[in-house]
Amino acid sequence: MTRGFVLSFVHTQSIPFDFLTIMPSHVYPIEKIVHGGFGLSHTEEGQVVLLEEAISDETVQAKIHNTTKNLLQGVVTKVITPSVHRIQAPCPHYRKCGGCDFQHMEYSFQLQAKHDIIKDLLLRSGHPDLRHAAALLLKPLASPQQINYRQRIRLQVDDQQIVGFHKRRSHNCVAIRDCLLAEPAINNCLEKLHQQKSFDKLLAQTDAVEILLNPNSSRISIVIHYKRKPRPADKLYARDLAESLSEVEDIFFMGNTFAVTGHSNLSFTLPPIASHTEKSLCLSWESGGFCQVNIEQNSTLIQTVLDFCQTESEDDILDLFCGMGNFSIPLAEKAGTVLGIEGQASAIRSAKKNSAKAHQKNTDFIKRPIHDACKELVQDSRMFDCIVLDPPRQGVPGLARKLGSLCRKRMVYISCDPATLCRDLAELSGQGFILKTLQPIDMFPQTHHIEMIVLLEKQNSLPGMR
Repeated sequence: MTRGFVLSFVHTQSIPFDFLTIMPSHVYPIEKIVHGGFGLSHTEEGQVVLLEEAISDETVQAKIHNTTKNLLQGVVTKVITPSVHRIQAPCPHYRKCGGCDFQHMEYSFQLQAKHDIIKDLLLRSGHPDLRHAAALLLKPLASPQQINYRQRIRLQVDDQQIVGFHKRRSHNCVAIRDCLLAEPAINNCLEKLHQQKSFDKLLAQTDAVEILLNPNSSRISIVIHYKRKPRPADKLYARDLAESLSEVEDIFFMGNTFAVTGHSNLSFTLPPIASHTEKSLCLSWESGGFCQVNIEQNSTLIQTVLDFCQTESEDDILDLFCGMGNFSIPLAEKAGTVLGIEGQASAIRSAKKNSAKAHQKNTDFIKRPIHDACKELVQDSRMFDCIVLDPPRQGVPGLARKLGSLCRKRMVYISCDPATLCRDLAELSGQGFILKTLQPIDMFPQTHHIEMIVLLEKQNSLPGMR
């Protein structure tokens, strides 16, 4: 799960952009693209060089902005020998904001690059099971849309009250009024926001602004991340905004020092899935909660997870980091029981509502930190035929032994970070899990980010065993 991967890009190092101009330019042959989306090269002295905006087999000039004893980091300034897969980036903000980093590649090559990044991590692993698993890696499933696919974006507001995305290596923002990745309705709303005096009044106390499209209603919710508790005048400005923009269905405030002022429910309809669900399912979540940003590709994600789970009518399913029930609700249509566990209260509220709307009687959703919940389940000698695991970017370090005790047949691991995935898979291999299939799914075109679905089976699991 890509928790936190809203369109909110941050700097990697606070180095003034002008610093790039005083470093000497060198020529680098690009060997391959590695984790993080960087082009890999080496100096004659053997130092590793990681370059932004490079493509495999190119020869480039670059400016270096960060130097350590064994590593140079920089950005391509000139392509001497271009790849046949290099294209002109379609977004005018490319190279300025710290967002998309793959727009200079044809989309088909973006998919190949992501496949190669994951394969490289597997082959370089110190664990033999992971090196063997490189042969099991499938081709990435392409996104139905390569642009205008995001149903939410998060814009930063800097000290100059510029609304946009952070510049590379900077806390300052690039002003954004139109994002190539956002749904057109979001861009239309963003343009209108900039024309409202009420919006300008709110910016002085605003850290960030989220704009979310409700897929089923085609209307907009706005989340204002406020530096302090909103006062009556702030709420009046927000009400004026909502009344001035007909496409906006709700505006509310969030902050670190106060409770959310309100929330609205957004929803999408999941169509019937062949051989698994016979009815459409309406899944909703609260504004400010988590949902995959690429709604259309999310259907492919769910379909693949259901196929990997191989659910039977008597199976007991454990869904860890269940969120609002993205996988739990479809799984419950065929399983015996589904237990969903999640640490976020709003997500659990949404999961319970979604299950009730589907008239399901075989689900249970619990708010609990995942490590604590798994410890309690082990103590209670619980076991599940299938575990679905969809953690945030940091993965599940230290959880492998408990998962081995809880799982009877198989596990389906959904990951948004190949590096932490490899770490966790190595730990799971030591707990009786065998890697069977690795399927990348491109949830985030134009970026190096990639979602992975991995099927693992318990070594002691036999056909018909319960």
